[in-house]
Amino acid sequence: MHREIYNFFNNLSTDSKITHFVEPFPLWIIDDFLPTDIYDAAIKEINNITADNWSTFENTSSFRTECRNLTQAPLLETITNSFNSSKSINWLQELTGISGLLPDPHLRGGGLCRIQSGSKLDLHTDFNWNDQIRLNRKVNLILYLNETWDTAWGGNLEFWNNNKTSCIQSIKPSPNRLAVWIYDTELVHGFPEPLTTPNTVSRDNLILFYYTSNAIWEKSPRRSQF
Repeated sequence: MHREIYNFFNNLSTDSKITHFVEPFPLWIIDDFLPTDIYDAAIKEINNITADNWSTFENTSSFRTECRNLTQAPLLETITNSFNSSKSINWLQELTGISGLLPDPHLRGGGLCRIQSGSKLDLHTDFNWNDQIRLNRKVNLILYLNETWDTAWGGNLEFWNNNKTSCIQSIKPSPNRLAVWIYDTELVHGFPEPLTTPNTVSRDNLILFYYTSNAIWEKSPRRSQF
């Protein structure tokens, strides 16, 4: 199935069925993103990840667990690596119109994210600078990874105006839904109401960020001749 994943990402096209929103920011939604057999097999692997490979992120407004070591979920690891491949980067550049995108192989602030019932993600803005790779954030990507999702559970990713008085856009975490949007330092988002999922159901997704560089060379560049 790893070969099927590679073949899928090698043939990504912006001619696919994509919903594009302009306001309040450029946002693209693709439902049923992965082939069904790949998706079903990948999400089943998540429960194979042992507790020592999860880390906890907690502050006054949210509680979630994150995993950036996906070796125990090899299909999901292949999907993650494929999202960071040259073919996927070219696809994202065509989709968003942003050139010079770079992935973060360390998945800083991203990776596999799991939020349990009763938890929430208060309205917030995201970091703009990645200290580890010294790049500026430009594009966010989320792939939702649940087997099913009931609207009554909540968990929609909400985008609000800057003074947090009105929700402008809301994304349901539907299974196999891909969301891509252009990062903005002032973009307020989250889901401020606690999840009401059954105790056996968590809100799972894969998060990746893409960056650009404004660096200049330290010495006059010697460019490749090939």
